Amino acid sequence: MTRYFFAILVISITVSFFRLGSVTLFDVDEAVFAEATKEMVQSGNWITPTYNGENRYDKPILFYWLMALSYKLFGINEFSARFPSALAGLILCISIFFFMKEFSNEKTAFYSVLSLALSIYFFAYSHSAVTDMSLTLFITLSLFSFYLSTEKDRRYLYGFYIFSALAFLTKGLIGIIFPFGIAIVYLLVKDGLKGIKSVFDLKAFLLFLLIALPWYIAQTIINGNEFIQQFLIKHHFRRYTGVISGHRGPIYYFIPAIIIGMFPWIAFLPQGITRLKAEAYRLMGLFALIWFAFIFIFFSLSTTKLPNYILPAIPALSILVSSGMGYHEERWSGLPFLTALALSLFLGIGFLLLKGFLLKSGISESGWITLLAIVMFTFSAVCFYAFVKKKSPFGVLALLMGIFLCILSIKAVPVANEYLQGTLYRYSLMAKERLQDGGELVTYGINAPSIVFYSGHRIKKIDRKEDVLKYFSNSHGAEKLIVISRARDIEFFKSLNLELLNTDGRYAIFER
Repeated sequence: MTRYFFAILVISITVSFFRLGSVTLFDVDEAVFAEATKEMVQSGNWITPTYNGENRYDKPILFYWLMALSYKLFGINEFSARFPSALAGLILCISIFFFMKEFSNEKTAFYSVLSLALSIYFFAYSHSAVTDMSLTLFITLSLFSFYLSTEKDRRYLYGFYIFSALAFLTKGLIGIIFPFGIAIVYLLVKDGLKGIKSVFDLKAFLLFLLIALPWYIAQTIINGNEFIQQFLIKHHFRRYTGVISGHRGPIYYFIPAIIIGMFPWIAFLPQGITRLKAEAYRLMGLFALIWFAFIFIFFSLSTTKLPNYILPAIPALSILVSSGMGYHEERWSGLPFLTALALSLFLGIGFLLLKGFLLKSGISESGWITLLAIVMFTFSAVCFYAFVKKKSPFGVLALLMGIFLCILSIKAVPVANEYLQGTLYRYSLMAKERLQDGGELVTYGINAPSIVFYSGHRIKKIDRKEDVLKYFSNSHGAEKLIVISRARDIEFFKSLNLELLNTDGRYAIFER
């Protein structure tokens, strides 16, 4: 084991697993995946995921299976729900290291993993019980296999199809569009039209179908047109062409997302792209650039946008960045540090301004904001030194980024979790205790799957007052009832003869 590999192993394991189960599940996505998998394990229905007792068609089955296996190993808890993402993150880092080592050298391979693992993007999604890190792993392994098939041995093409099938089982059509789209564009640029045929192989395609199709066929047989309409039409085509759940964004949405998510390493991207002209780096750099650009453009043109959408492009970005980190042309070597200096100053000032905003929002515990600002200003000082002295203090930058992520994990995330989820978590446990002998749990004006997960009770979700009145007029007056709502609706529910059990000024819980 070389010192570079040992270092990336320690960094990757630490970032992926440190305090993995330390906070409760966040709404909406984490909690809904965790609850749907919980229902799968409890019901024994391993084909159709359900949430709150209703079929859920948002995503294919593989991630639910991975989380269910984690539940079987570690029990149903926050650590288990996030374990598949953490493990996928670790495998992703190791895969990138060996791929880069094969086509470059150990130092560049180390830089590529360093820039990935010590980033906000990696920290966030290796700690999230959502599909994105698993999808990123499968797409990355698929594209690595494709590149190996063009440069080393055509038999790697089987890996391309196998991992594409796993990506297809993780998030649907994206698992086909990205690997095959990127591979075809690369071959077009590299070899012209005659090169495209090398990506197609009948035996490998049959292997893809053998892995990917059985679940889709089973779902279509069991749920028919409902599955097609919900899964394919709503969560693929409508999500791309329309706005789902209000997640609209401008065409430049992912530019600031990437700058923040890949800070400070993003500063070395321009030099990494510049190195495309170097013969030893040209093909791999071209491949990484096409990989990144394809996904970036694809999602920039979509109507629905979220920061996690771009995650499958981040490994390609880390490859380009690692090349820039090893670029030592005297005239330009200081520019990335000047860029990083400006970014860190901007973020440091932003954190100080954020402190006042948090205090106004009722979050008094804000000392960690000052710590983050200090780290950013220290970044600025180090980058200024590097620019003036023409040095490359990557070790110091990595240490500072490690400190930054530790502060996020130990201080910032728990504060955010308490603010966003704390009251709902306590009300869920209160509802669980009070409904042990039966009764109904209602949520009004709240989309919080964590209530279902922690209460262990199905909910009746109501969003309009007229539906509340209709529900109450049709329900039995003697039946026990718990309602969780926004605090602004306290008087409304009091008028319905419900007893207010508790409120924190944002949420309220009632009992009948």
